[in-house]
Order: sequence, then C-alpha cells, then structure tokens
Amino acid sequence: MKLSFHRRVQAEVDEAVDWYEEQSAGLGEDFFAKFKDALAQIEARPEGFSFWLASSSVRRVKLRRFPYDVLYEIRPGRVRVLCLRHEKRHPRYGVGRS
Repeated sequence: MKLSFHRRVQAEVDEAVDWYEEQSAGLGEDFFAKFKDALAQIEARPEGFSFWLASSSVRRVKLRRFPYDVLYEIRPGRVRVLCLRHEKRHPRYGVGRS
C-alpha cells in the first residue's frame, strides 16, 4: 500500500538522524535504516500492528534498537505516516495530525 507523510515527518527524521550522527559516526545512518525498515513493515502489513492508546485509527510501529515509534493511519488507498515520535514525548504527540 502506498505511503504518504505528514509534512513534519521529514523534519522529525532529519533531527533524529543528525542527533545520532553527532553521538557517533554512522549511528545516524543506522537510525535511518531502522526507520526505513519500519516503513517497509508498514507497507507489507499495515493492519498487522496494534492501535496506539485508545485510538481506533492510529497504529504504532516501534523502531528496533532506538526509542522511537512511527505512528500511522490506514486510509482509503494509502497509509498516512503521522509522525516519528520519541518514546519520551507526550503519548498523544502526533496523534491529532491529518
């Protein structure tokens, strides 16, 4: 299924990649690879992940190795990625996006 992205997702990804790259050379690339893996999982089986909080539409995929979630919604003909959310952020961060 085709993915579309909220306009803020790119900035969230860039910020995380830059932060991890500052911590250790190559770690930002590893983070981005895990993010892409999560997107591939969403594309392959969008209905295979649990709903986030009490939502009946927003689902969550956890990134491997990193404390981040990708929140998304299944919409007619596509999947909308709402945000890349650090686990320390407020649980409702990104949920209200369209």
